[in-house]
Amino acid sequence: MRLILTLFFVFYGYAVVRYHFGKQLDISYFLFVFNKAVAWSAAAFLGLSLMHFSKKLPSRKLFGLSAFGCGLIHIDLSLYLGLQGNFPELYIEGGLSKKGALVLISGLTSITIMLFPFLTSIWPNKFPQKWFHYGKWALLINLFHPLIIGVSNWWTPLKWPYFLPPITLLIVLMNGILFSIYWNKKKES
Repeated sequence: MRLILTLFFVFYGYAVVRYHFGKQLDISYFLFVFNKAVAWSAAAFLGLSLMHFSKKLPSRKLFGLSAFGCGLIHIDLSLYLGLQGNFPELYIEGGLSKKGALVLISGLTSITIMLFPFLTSIWPNKFPQKWFHYGKWALLINLFHPLIIGVSNWWTPLKWPYFLPPITLLIVLMNGILFSIYWNKKKES
């Protein structure tokens, strides 16, 4: 659990430096910045839940449960922030933009798929163990969520605050690497 909290605070620290200091967002943007760390944590823990580590690190189950919990918090915060007028690029007059619809669909699809391994973790005798394998598909779909949100900002490093890459780019790179490692280990076995 200590590693999970440490990772969250590292992600939050990065978000604070990038957004509060680099982009000079004041304290009224606290939830916006906090949500960045929650989203990053959800994605990281989802990717880490597919890895086999030594017994010194948190279990795959703990990573998975943490991913699901952070994912639910991210959904709640995003809905609240969206209703407050944040994320204007996701809306057009009268509803969601195409980008907004893709962000919503990819995020909700990922968390819905994560529900299967979550249920199997909580009630292993009630649900089939093969549901754990849905985690890899949740991760794969989850790669598209931050990609859709941030890809337009990835190509202008001179505009990055303090030259810190966007969190969406870091999430896609991190989980792309984790998914590749997972996939290669599966092919070897």
